[in-house]
This record gives sequence, C-alpha cells and structure tokens, in this order.
Amino acid sequence: MDLDGEHRGLLAAATFREQPRHRGPTPSAQELLTRVWGTKNAPTQRVSESLDYEPVQNAIFYKRMRAAKEKKHLFGYTGHTFAKFIITIATGMLTGVFAVGLSKIVGAAFEWKNEYIQSILDAPGGGRIWIAFLWHCAYSCCLVSFAVALVQYWAPQSAGAGVTLVMAYLNGNHVPNLLRLRTLVSKFVGTLCSVAAGLPMGPEGPMVHMGACVASVITYAQCTCLRTGRWLSCFGRRRLKSHEQQMLEKMKVLDDIVSDADHREFVSAGAAAGISAAFGAPVGGVLWAMEEACSFWNRKTAWRCFIAGVCSTFMMSQLNKNAAHGMIGFQGVRELENRDWLMQLPFVMVNAAVAGLWGAAFNSGRMTLWRVRASKTRHVLRIAEVIGLAILVQMAAFFFSWAAGRCLPKNPEWGESYGFRFTCREEGTHNDLATLFLSSGHDTIIRLFSVGAEPGQPWVRHFTQGSLLLFLLVYVFLMSIGAGTAIPGGLFVPSILAGATSGGLLGSWLRMWLPGWNIQPGLYSLMAATATLGGVFRNSISLVVLVMEGTRSIEYMGGIILSVVVANWVAHQIHREGVYESELERIGNLYFLRDEAPHRLHCITAERIMATPVVGFPSLVPVSQVLSVLRATSHNGFPVYARAAQLEGYPARPTLSPVPSVPEAEVISAAAVAAAAAAAPPPPGLRFGELSPASPARGGGDGATGAAAGGAAGGEAEGASSAGGDGGAAIALEGLVLRSQLLVLLQRRHFCDAEGRPVGREADEKVELDLETEMRTFFRRYFTHNRYVSATATPIDALQLDTGAGAAAVGGAPLAALFLDLRPFVNRSPFTVRKDCSGARAHQAFVSLGLRHLLVVDAHNRVAGIVTRKDLDHAAGHGWWRMSAVAPKPHQDGGAGGAARLSGLNGLLDGFRRIPSYGFLKALGGRPQSGGSGAPGGAAGSPGGAARGKAAAAAAAAVAVKAALAPSGSPGGTPRAPGALLGVGRDPGSGGGGGGGSGRTSGAGEAGTTQQPATAAPNPPRGGAASGGGGGGGGGRSSALL
Repeated sequence: MDLDGEHRGLLAAATFREQPRHRGPTPSAQELLTRVWGTKNAPTQRVSESLDYEPVQNAIFYKRMRAAKEKKHLFGYTGHTFAKFIITIATGMLTGVFAVGLSKIVGAAFEWKNEYIQSILDAPGGGRIWIAFLWHCAYSCCLVSFAVALVQYWAPQSAGAGVTLVMAYLNGNHVPNLLRLRTLVSKFVGTLCSVAAGLPMGPEGPMVHMGACVASVITYAQCTCLRTGRWLSCFGRRRLKSHEQQMLEKMKVLDDIVSDADHREFVSAGAAAGISAAFGAPVGGVLWAMEEACSFWNRKTAWRCFIAGVCSTFMMSQLNKNAAHGMIGFQGVRELENRDWLMQLPFVMVNAAVAGLWGAAFNSGRMTLWRVRASKTRHVLRIAEVIGLAILVQMAAFFFSWAAGRCLPKNPEWGESYGFRFTCREEGTHNDLATLFLSSGHDTIIRLFSVGAEPGQPWVRHFTQGSLLLFLLVYVFLMSIGAGTAIPGGLFVPSILAGATSGGLLGSWLRMWLPGWNIQPGLYSLMAATATLGGVFRNSISLVVLVMEGTRSIEYMGGIILSVVVANWVAHQIHREGVYESELERIGNLYFLRDEAPHRLHCITAERIMATPVVGFPSLVPVSQVLSVLRATSHNGFPVYARAAQLEGYPARPTLSPVPSVPEAEVISAAAVAAAAAAAPPPPGLRFGELSPASPARGGGDGATGAAAGGAAGGEAEGASSAGGDGGAAIALEGLVLRSQLLVLLQRRHFCDAEGRPVGREADEKVELDLETEMRTFFRRYFTHNRYVSATATPIDALQLDTGAGAAAVGGAPLAALFLDLRPFVNRSPFTVRKDCSGARAHQAFVSLGLRHLLVVDAHNRVAGIVTRKDLDHAAGHGWWRMSAVAPKPHQDGGAGGAARLSGLNGLLDGFRRIPSYGFLKALGGRPQSGGSGAPGGAAGSPGGAARGKAAAAAAAAVAVKAALAPSGSPGGTPRAPGALLGVGRDPGSGGGGGGGSGRTSGAGEAGTTQQPATAAPNPPRGGAASGGGGGGGGGRSSALL
C-alpha cells in the first residue's frame, strides 16, 4: 500500500505475523519431565476449522475480475492456468521421486539386514539364534524409536497412514500442521523406518499423505520462501538481491491461485499421484481419488489428478526399471478358459467370502484394541508401545521359524534376493516361515501371486499349508496391534499380504484335492488379496483398477470384480465400518459431510438445524465493539446489517469507497476525532436489535430499550420515536464478513469516523485493492497451518489496539470514536435458505457449493439463524453410514412458551410422533426443552395482555443488557461484547410473553409478568450469550437479546 513512512512503521509494529521463537527462561525439572513424558489427558480445545471455498464477492472483487480479463499476456491467458499446470506436473514428478526413493532404500535395507542375520546364523558357535534375535530386536527398536520420536515431539500429524486426515481435509476440514514441510519429512523418514524394521506396515497409505504434502508445499513455496525477505529461506539464508526482488514481483501471480478451492484441487492431485506411484496405476489413482479421497469433484479436478498420476508413474518407470511390469507384477500363472471359470465359480466366491471375513476381523480387532491404547499426549508410552510391537514381531518371527518352519526347495526363479535360509544347511533350500516373516512384504506378495501349476503335472510346494495358516493368523493379529500406533505406516501392503496368504492357502488345498482341475493357487491369491482390500477399506471400483494396473493382469478382471463385490457384502454384514470411517469417528473433532444427505434430514427443516442467536455487525461498526466480539467469540462469519436509512444513501452499484456524501479529498485527522470526542462524547453505540435512547418503545417512556427488532429478532422494529426519530427503522441483511477480513482491517488501521470519513488516511482505491488482496490471501500470509489461532484472542492481543500503545498508533483517538466501514469488503452474495427449507436441501446446497456458513432467513429475509458444518453433522444423527463422531448439539434460543409450539412444517412433522408406525420420528419431532416456566396470566389474548407484554418486554430488555454487560462470574451472566449479539426469533409471528403483541421475551427470562433470573446455558450460544430461563405464556418465542 502507498502509505507514508510513519504509518507504515506503525503497521509493521502492529502485525500478528508469526514471529521467530525466542529462547525463554530455562524450564524447571518438572516442566522438562512433562515435555518428555507427556501429559495424561489430551487437550480439549478444538483446533480444527472449516475451509473457505466460497469467494468473497463485492465491488472490489468484480473490479479485480474485470481487470484480470484486460491483462492477458500469452495467447489470451493471464498465466494463472499455466502456473496451475506447472504446479500439477511438479507435484506428480516429485511424488514419483519420493516413491522411488522409498522403494529403493527399503529394498536395500531388507537385503543388507537379511544378509547380516544369515551371516550371524552361519557363524560357528552356539546360541547363534539368540544373538541374531537380539541384534534384530536392537536394530528394529532403534529405527522405530527414532521414527516415533519424530512424530511425538516434532510432527504429530505424520502418525499412521494419514489417508483419513487427507480425506477430512478435502471434505472441508482444516487440520493443523497436516500438510506442512516438517510433516512431509517426518512421514517419509518414519515410513522408511517402520517398513525397514519389519513391522506389518506398508508405504502405500503414507504415499497418499506425502503426495498431498508435496502439493501443499509447492503451492505455498512462494509464501514460505519469499515473503520472509530471504531467498529460499527453507534451505538457505542468503538475502534477496535486486533481480530476486524482481522475481518475487513476478511470482505474485500465485496470489490468485492460493484460494482454498485451488489448494483443494492441488491436494487432490497430490493424493492421486501418491496412490498412482505406489501401485504404478495412474487411472486407478484417479478413480481412487474420486471414490474415496475427494468430496468435491469436477472436470478440472479429474484432469489435475490424471496429469499428476501420469507424471508420478512416469517418474517411477524411468527411475525404477523393476516397475516396468507393474509395481506388483507377477509371472507363472496361466490364463483360465471360460469353462474353468464356470467350474471354479463356487470356489472363487468362497475364496472372496473368506477374505472378507479376514478384513472384518482385522477391523474389529483394531477397534477393540483402541481401548488400551496410550493417549496421544503420553510421549514415552507411545514410544514404548511401538518398541513393544517391534519386539513382539521379532519374537514371533524367530520363534515360529525355529519351531514350525520347514526347509523346502527354493524356487530358482526367485533369484538370490528372496528366500531366507535361516537354520537350513543345504544350499538351494529356504525356511518357509522365516521367508514369510523376515522378507519384504512387497516381494512376498509377488511370489505368492506367481504360484502356478500345470494340470496333471507334479506340483512343487515352496510354502506348506501349515506355515501359510500359522503366518496368516499371527500376521493378522500383529496387523491389528500395529494399526493404531504412532509410527507412520499404511495398511495396503499388510492387507494384500494377508489376502494373498489366505488365497494361496485355499488354492493349494484345492490343488491337492482336485489335481485334475486347472487350479492356479497364485490366481486365488490375487483375487483374495483384492477381496481383503475391499473388506478392510470398503471401496470397490478403484480397487479393481488399481490391482489390474498394478499387476498388468486384465485377463483376470472378472474374478477380481466378483471377489470385491462378495467381500464387501460379507464384511459389511459383520462389521459396517471400514478403516477410514472408524478412524474419522475415533478422531472425534472432524465433521465429515457425505455427498448425499442422510435420511433423517429429509424429515426436518432448516429451522430445526440452525443455531441461534447470531452474532452480527452494522455496516459501520465501532472498533471497540469489533474487538469485544472477536475476543468473546470464536466464530468466523458475521452477518452485516444496515438500516433502511443507510441503504437509501448507498448507491445501487457500489464503488470501492461507497460513501457518496464524503468527498474523496476530505480526510479527518485522528487528532480532530480525539478533540471532538473529548468535547462532546458521542452517545453509546446502538446494540443491534435495540432502539436508540431517543426513540423509546411504543408504550414506554422511560428510555429503556424496547423489544428486539430487525433481522436478528425476526420481528418488526417497535416504537418509532414520537419526534419522528429513525431509531425504529427496519434492519436489512447487507452481507457477510469473515473474521479474517476484520483482522486485516484492524491490523491496517483502516478506521473511519461515525459518518464513514477516513481517519488518519486518505480515501484511496489502491489501498482498498491491497486490503482485499490481503484478505483473500490471509491464511497464506498468517496462520497457514494453524488456522484455529485466528479464532482466539492471540491476534487481537498482538494488535494492542485496546492498550496505550494501540491508541497512540491512531493519534490518541479513543476507540469509542473510531469505526470500521465494512461496506466495501462485505460479501454481498451470501447463500441463504428459508426456515422452512428441507434439511436435505440445505445439506445438498452446503456440500455442493462448498459453503462454510449458510444463513437461514424468514419470510421477510431477516436472519433467523445460521447453519455450519457442525450443525449439519449433529442433525444427521447416528447411523452405520456415519464417517465421524456426532457433533455437539447447536445452541438454539427458545423459552417455554416458544418451546411449546412448532411452526410451519416442523409442527406437521412433530405430529407424526403420535402415529405408532412413525415411532422412529419421535426423536426427530421432539419438542425443544424449555428454558423455564412462566405465569399463566400472561397468555396471549388475555385482558390487558398487550400492555403487560410490552412493559414486560421493556423490562426484559433492560435485564438482558445488564446480563450481557455483567463481568465474568457475576450473577447476571457472562461478559459479552456491547452490542455484539443479535437476538434471533424462532417464530416472527408469535407474540411476546404477555398478550399477542410484537414484543418478545428476552433471554433474561421474562415471561408474561413473571421474571426469572438469567442462567448460563450449558452450551454457549453463538456469541457466548447467557441463555435465560423463563418462557411462559402466549406461545411467544424467547429471544436472547444480548
């Protein structure tokens, strides 16, 4: 922005940009022990936020879009499409490099480890097995300890496979630190350690997370490496030079492709590239992203996923020549004829059903073991848990190989790299159990798939049936233990290996029982492996394509499809939740919305889903009020309202500075504002929904605030001034403003006076354009990986506006005399639905449009409530289809009188609960709990009820204001921002506590002529207001006027 030096210095001093860490005081021994050991209980603070996919549309947005069309440089394009294309290709290629590096390092580690163990076993002397076992335990424990320490102390989000969190992110949940560089490094190193240590884990799942991290790191590269004033600060400390500054200016094109919607497409492409590189299947990766990972899908996303998948597979094929025939390519199995398929069809179905049983058993065992897992914040226990798993794996491998292993002839086609001799002394033999336990899972899968036999010829067995059965039982048990540990690792390879073992076991039995049939045990291994994946993960289409592409075996497509269908059905009958669904439910603080609305939402309306009351602002809002609201609430969207008088002077087509009565050259200095405030202090600002003191409510002349009115209360403004004041003018919804926009305005001191005239600055269009750019890229500049911090008091404290230093920054003008003009920046096209809108339609609009806030309005287009992701998730209720834990119930304002009746369609649905055949709707149509009881004398239509109702409403408003301004811990309620909270009426047609007037009972508990003391609600409403008791007569709705 073009600012003078003094103002620029003030802004630089008042930023909430993340500062470098300073070395604090030396921690005490107790604090150091707590940091190392961890805490007993996990933190209860919610740190997940929703993503903003909806663009903020205002006059500045339209002007920027028109300017972008005029500045086309290359063949009619601005360069944004080319930049996105480059990011997509780079994501795919780098993901392929990570996959090749992971494969080669793990293969080399297994080869060196097995050679060294074999040399120990072949050395002369006694007790060589014990020495080899102890060495292998020490080797594995060192690797897993280092990996888990990275996770627990440096990058906690890198634990496990990470696929579930990526799915939640692509559904609209921002997960802190999920896609940053340190998470990528920890995931790569941890996966190397877990797989090389011999744990029952694989690299395929982590590759999805790594691909998403690569996409995010590339997208935010300009942000992290150039915004700090250091060139490539991620890897070096060399200062920017002049030509590098020019490069920084050229890279500003990335500012327009860093929205959450664009970032979602890149992360989707990264996830598809990761799974494509893991299996060598670009088409399968695209289908997997569409079926499992992505909640938002369109043609652009499909193209980005396909390009990234092709690039990653190309890099794999170029850097890893062994992947020329697929990542799990096999040989030795002959193609079956149609007659053979028909004859073996019952066996194929039994094979798939058994594989589905193993998948369901694994999921059940994994969820059962969650009860004994160490808390995520107990660092030492989490490390000890993985060390115990590593020791248990080695104990099982060495004990069963020594006790039950058989020395069998080694297949010459295996080569020297596969086949563990263990205690076998003859050359050309191997111990079958030692080979299964101690070899790489990827190599074992390929060998099991390659087990074939010519009909009528002798069959040489390289694995006995007893060894396969014992290995299957032990391996599934170890899989269940390792699935919930803190070490990075996936479940694709273990699931495929367990299925391949099960299918190979059944195929070898059939081969023995039916020697004249064309039975290929390797083919049964392939079909059972795919079926086990379906039983564990519950996806179908993408699995078929992934396996066919990865194995280059399209001729077995029919058997693979049938196996997946049967296994999914069997596993679903036994255990309804797959890995991803159960993991999301275990996390608990991520709300996953399905593409299709649950059936329960078809039976309720938006009025039953929304949360009330709503926090909002007038279009010209005092700075002190904004600060109070941001401190007292954690909401990220606030409706903006304007009175009719303000809308009349506002042009129909707003300009960038929509204050037509103020000349552009007229600037009010901060000193003048301070002097005017000292000479004649302005009256206290209006609380939204209140009347001005000069305009008392009709029927009351004591100057007390009247009945709640306007868009918040859902009723008409009561009591125009007898002198013709406009205090009762109607209030209209003008738009929606985000918390990030308010923080930018506060940080840049974009203040004005009560008339909208700039204070301490000039009215400049370029300044507003720069502000809009900073608002649009807010989370790229600040709190990129920890968005939840922006919803706390931390950024407000950093601005120091309500301190002496903050006041001095604006020339000493008091905050009470400073305002924010929200009109140029407010989103003027927020999505709204009527109160009687079906809950299913509201869910469909929310998910399809990628919304974060959905406003619920009444028949007069006045805000009655707001719907967020959490509210929809709670309204969906319980069911087997759930993919996350049920969200807490949203706060809904209502008293006893209002609770006694349901308006509109809700009343009709509520009647269903009386019909026996609709007993399941009892919970859906249940009446809300009343906030208290009222005197029956206040019933609507009683003699004198109208007068009593208006007087009671005036007294109720006074009590509500007192409760809203009461300090923390006082009997009156909790501290709230003056004029910050909007009382939201549930039924605009119902009268107040007494008499059918338009006065409303307040949340302080006024009902008729009986007043109840205000009580704090167990679940704070939007804005944190105290929800009153009281309700009572008349059927009027209790409306917390705060």
